[in-house]
Amino acid sequence: MRRWSGARMGLVTAVAMVTLAVLAGTAGASDDLSVGGGATVTADWLNLRGGPGLGNPIVDELAYGTSLEVLGGPVNGPWWRVTDGTRVGYVDGDWLAPAALSVDQSTFDFDLALPYHRQLTSIWCDPADLETWVEYDRGESLGDSFAAQQSFWNWELSHNDGFTVQQWDASPYAVASAAHQWLPNRGFNHFIYDDPLAATATVAWLLANPKFHEPSVANIWWGDHYVLVRGVRATADPYLAYPQAKILGVYVMDPNRGRPSWLGEDRYIPINTWTTRYLTPVSYLTPGSGVPGDVWQGKYVMIQRDWTDSGPTPQGRVNASPLSYLNAGD
Repeated sequence: MRRWSGARMGLVTAVAMVTLAVLAGTAGASDDLSVGGGATVTADWLNLRGGPGLGNPIVDELAYGTSLEVLGGPVNGPWWRVTDGTRVGYVDGDWLAPAALSVDQSTFDFDLALPYHRQLTSIWCDPADLETWVEYDRGESLGDSFAAQQSFWNWELSHNDGFTVQQWDASPYAVASAAHQWLPNRGFNHFIYDDPLAATATVAWLLANPKFHEPSVANIWWGDHYVLVRGVRATADPYLAYPQAKILGVYVMDPNRGRPSWLGEDRYIPINTWTTRYLTPVSYLTPGSGVPGDVWQGKYVMIQRDWTDSGPTPQGRVNASPLSYLNAGD
């Protein structure tokens, strides 16, 4: 699709938009695309989005003739997940044409099929993350989303490891406690790391491990936000090839759809960006993100599947690795 200014978009009718889009290029044959196959962009410019749908944020633009590998789809109608070897995201398949595959297929790409839920509670985002996670693990809906998220939030308020809402309006311990309450046979804890790459490698191992295929909740932006890590892209299988597999990036689900910084339903974030702009150390200088001296300050924090089902502990798990799970018998 072509780039349009917000003012112009407000003046163009739906019919005119369709006409102009057709002029931008030749619509491809979306029905002829296949996962694992190749494709080429037929529009002058095609928006690459952080999820399947026009409501998802634009990550980048693909020029006419760009060669792509089709990674997944179709989802929500014509939307396909694609990569040009570096960038990854969703595009409208009506503006793709099947083509010979010219993108390197040597990478490992894994992304869980999760139901998306936006944040409905007034303060924190993690109840929506937990709603998605629990529904994925149970394979069934929790019903009304507001009621489900409010139940998670109420539990967290009463299991916040002694912190007031002003100190920690949703501590990692509280999030892990809620996850354990709804999925007691799985076992959850809050995991504390000194190194963001080590944290991401362990999360990738949990995702790729066929025994688990488990997402994790990451605390990002210096303690300001929780997102669900739903997938990983790597040079090799992070489970079979640990620790040699190099993590290239992660896929995240961001529940805070109304926020200007919303990442999208299925946003791919390259590893260097992930470890410098997103998975950053918790800081009490971020309102509602702890107090000096608590166990999370200055650390990289995840809520993960544990290797026991005894539930979270106040001290959490410190610098765990896949070997921690293997040594425990997992």
